[in-house]
Amino acid sequence: MLWIFTQNQQSFVHVHEVSVTGKKIEGMIAGSDTWVKTLGKYDSNDRAAEILQDIVKTIEANQDATVTYRMPNQ
Repeated sequence: MLWIFTQNQQSFVHVHEVSVTGKKIEGMIAGSDTWVKTLGKYDSNDRAAEILQDIVKTIEANQDATVTYRMPNQ
């Protein structure tokens, strides 16, 4: 289970899929097959990809637990 606190600190969402779309990181909200929310927007596609890798590392380090991830400001 993955919970993400969005970059703008306006939402705390349960997501079941996270992807990089250009400079943005988007998450598909759990319980919905169509509702996608922007979780963060960054200066470059490379930075967004780095953050996605950090999310993956956080999940891998906590496989048996509910994971909460706070999107970085930059």
